[in-house]
Amino acid sequence: MCVLPSESTLPVQIKLIRKYLKLKIMEDNFTFKNHKQERDHVYDLMKRTIVHGESHSALMLGPRGSGKTTLINSVLHQLSMEVDLTSDAIVVKLNGLLHHDDKVALKSITAQMQLENAVGDRVFGTFAENLSFLLSCLQTGADRKCKSMLFLLEEFDMFCHSGRTQNLLYNLFDITHSKQSPMCVLGITNRLDVMELLEKRVKSRFSHRHIFLFPNEESGEMISPIDNFKQVLLWLLSMPVLKAVDSPRKKKGKGRKKSIQTSESMDVDTTENAYMISDKVLSKCKVAGNEFSGLDSSFVEDWNAHIYSLVQDDVVTDAVEKFCYYTVNEQIFRNVLFQLICQVSPSKPYIEASEMSAAIDKCVAPEHRVRQLQSLSILELSLVIAMKHGMEVFDGQPMNFEMVLHRYTKFANANSSTQSVPRPVVLKAFEHLQSLEIILPVRNTDSIYNSGDTTTSRVQKEYKLFTLAVPIEDINEAVKTFKALPTEISHWYNNSII
Repeated sequence: MCVLPSESTLPVQIKLIRKYLKLKIMEDNFTFKNHKQERDHVYDLMKRTIVHGESHSALMLGPRGSGKTTLINSVLHQLSMEVDLTSDAIVVKLNGLLHHDDKVALKSITAQMQLENAVGDRVFGTFAENLSFLLSCLQTGADRKCKSMLFLLEEFDMFCHSGRTQNLLYNLFDITHSKQSPMCVLGITNRLDVMELLEKRVKSRFSHRHIFLFPNEESGEMISPIDNFKQVLLWLLSMPVLKAVDSPRKKKGKGRKKSIQTSESMDVDTTENAYMISDKVLSKCKVAGNEFSGLDSSFVEDWNAHIYSLVQDDVVTDAVEKFCYYTVNEQIFRNVLFQLICQVSPSKPYIEASEMSAAIDKCVAPEHRVRQLQSLSILELSLVIAMKHGMEVFDGQPMNFEMVLHRYTKFANANSSTQSVPRPVVLKAFEHLQSLEIILPVRNTDSIYNSGDTTTSRVQKEYKLFTLAVPIEDINEAVKTFKALPTEISHWYNNSII
């Protein structure tokens, strides 16, 4: 049986535990588990670039949530403790979603190299000239040695998009190929076919070194996804037991799983306590390590015992198994745990198995059509409502854009608070509903053309017939739970048909 602190200290204990676990779940992107061989490979490449001045290039591939970015952060954190990373190397991080063209990428590279003053108002003819100038600015000493460079390219496949040239990749790989300067270029992507997107000139300068991160792998062996997520659950929700010097207390209860003990303070290396977050996470979040020294070790042990029993619960096992059917993304699982921690309070100090099952059900098995309808703009949802009312009037007969526009315009004119929207904008919103397959064109089997023909290919787009592809029940739920829905539209939907 769990022993709670007194009513006066319980709110403080809950607040500290909640804050500590939130930091561990959301902010700890340095602690990396499993994939030891792959991590050692990346560590070896980066260290040889920094220490020995070698040049390397590699691709890290794995599904989203498999830990690619966390692995990189873990390696950089380890290297920062072994070498002077700030003076011996420069880490440049680029993202294919942000640095969408060469100019934006060069501007970010220049800023991360802190060479804005050196570039000034200079004008360069090509991307290669600009990059060469940046590297020459880093060369120092009589032998003109250059600092080691670590280029980390997140969303690597976006740099290979067919709509743009691959000058950035070509020049980076060319430097590593010709060994002009010590550089390690590491691409990170979730696309296994990314090599097919590369131009021939880029492929010729790439080392073709691939590092694969597969989920549910431990010590080189594949483990059950359920066991993997149960381990993650135990690690993320367990607290380090910190014994105070002045008030040692005896453990209470029997059959409780013992947590790894630490010595006297929070300033202990993470290897001494499997449940402790690193000091770098605390410093990044500007949290003092001694802030959690007020935790009651007896209550922390009871908390850990409860978490251990939670992991063994059949209800939680079934919920985790359901989660694994939908996704193996650890970040989504962390979001679920974060929601559970936010619900902990002095009146409900422990997490129940039913709460975890409900949170997982809400996360991975929602009504996707309802979520899609709730993601629409107010105009698009209004067109759906207009089409629903029109089909009710005409006994389920399909409608075209002109008919929907007429009903929407009638509603907008009857409500002075509703902003009038130009016809082209309404047509664009109607086409967006079609692209989302919320409305679908009607197949005309009685057409004089072939039986597979549709009316959409023979008439103007304003007069093509469409029908709703989502059930009325989903529209009801979407309107009912739609956030910030104007009152007029809600009244229009729930009352008499205009």
